[in-house]
Amino acid sequence: MKRLSLLIILGISIALLLQAGCDDTSDHDGADGASDHMQESGHDHASESNDHGDDHGDEHGGEHGDEHGGEDGHGEGHADVVRLTPAQLERSGVRIEPLSGGQVTTHITLPAEVRLNQDALLHVTPRVPGIVSEVHVFLGDSVEAGDVLAVIDSPELGEAKIAYLQAVQAKSIADAELVRQRTISENTAKLLELLRAEPTPHELAEQAADLRIGENKGRLMTAYARVSASRANLRREQQLREKGLATEVDLLAAQESYNSSLADYFAALEEIDFTYRIQYQNAEQSAMIAASEADNAERRLHLLGLSEEQIAGIPNEPDSEVSRYVLTAASGGRVVMKHIPPGEMTGPDESVYTIADLSTVWLNISVYARYVKQINEGQRVIVHADGRTASGVVGYVSDIMDEQTRTIPARVVLDNTDRAWKPGSFATVRVETGQIHADRVVPIDAIQTFEGNTVVFVQDEDGIEPVPVQLGRQNDEVVEILGDDIPIGASVVVQNSFLMKAELGKGAAGHEH
Repeated sequence: MKRLSLLIILGISIALLLQAGCDDTSDHDGADGASDHMQESGHDHASESNDHGDDHGDEHGGEHGDEHGGEDGHGEGHADVVRLTPAQLERSGVRIEPLSGGQVTTHITLPAEVRLNQDALLHVTPRVPGIVSEVHVFLGDSVEAGDVLAVIDSPELGEAKIAYLQAVQAKSIADAELVRQRTISENTAKLLELLRAEPTPHELAEQAADLRIGENKGRLMTAYARVSASRANLRREQQLREKGLATEVDLLAAQESYNSSLADYFAALEEIDFTYRIQYQNAEQSAMIAASEADNAERRLHLLGLSEEQIAGIPNEPDSEVSRYVLTAASGGRVVMKHIPPGEMTGPDESVYTIADLSTVWLNISVYARYVKQINEGQRVIVHADGRTASGVVGYVSDIMDEQTRTIPARVVLDNTDRAWKPGSFATVRVETGQIHADRVVPIDAIQTFEGNTVVFVQDEDGIEPVPVQLGRQNDEVVEILGDDIPIGASVVVQNSFLMKAELGKGAAGHEH
């Protein structure tokens, strides 16, 4: 009996549990079924009320009239239809346009990082080693081209300046010697031309009085005078010999004296003619060497960073500034790195300032391997970062994959006049990869989700109702509608379509009450 009682109690418990489950299911099914019935059979109820007489129409038509009256914006007999007047639509900002085709731009989204424009980055490095004596510009300062950044005391620069001054002085001496030798050469040539005319010693003295030659002038004129005197003595002895007034010995002595003086003259003439040419050539060569050494000393100063103006002022510099090296900015920008404390030894082996022109920045895009063939130079990109949006063009795509990230670097140069793009920050880039034509295209705003379906709201003679659709290719602005369920030219809500969804929500809430 006990066993039988336990079995009876267990059976009753199971029956009660099954009954509770059935009640829950039937409640849900009933609600869903009622909802489906209202959505699918609104027109059937209206037609049945007309076909089955006044009594049936009173029962059903009255109920529908109370629940779906025009006052709540829904059509009579249509649970998912919104009826609003043109004035209400305009006042709500709802825009309705005919469905048509258009271009859909396809794109991919990639990560990117804002970096300094390396082509507009200036690394400032001293040209000479030395001790930092003055610092004029600090981190974050803005500079213009030519601004003084720092001053360095450099013995190497001082030695180069001294060598330059010596070279300039040597060149000046060589130039002066060249001028002197040129004058001697020209005057010697004139004297030799006078001697070829065999003037009298008196005439020669008058004509050569203004010729500045030096010791060669006296030597030539003395030799020429001796030749003239010996020639006259020889002629006199010849005449006396012819008259028998002179001996043969006297004539021979006169002849020997003439020949000797003539030989001395020609020897002096030849030597002087050769010597003045050699001396002039030597002076020219010396002047050229001195000029070359001066030029090289100046070039050395240019290599150390001195300008033409600075070099021109070296002769007038005080001795205390001979080793002073002024470090200046070659271009304008903002100082983003500084390492030049006073008193520190610095030199050409390290950069002491980095100056960045922040009017543009680089956007380095990381292109995943699967997208490599879709990214090309010249493509347009849209950049999103920190609430900012900008556009640009891909200017560079690397041919080498990054071994760490396994991505291909690509680059866009962005305008940064307002300094809003901060190097080191991250961004998202949308790269346009192509365009396709679609027969049915609507704005993204036209798409809504209603009762688990993706829909657009289409207006017809009954009102505005949601129509389920299947989406195709899309971007941030427009989307393709697949299939031909909605005819081309149908009136579609393209702006503020969410208001239609809200209206249907209000209607559903009214039915529940």
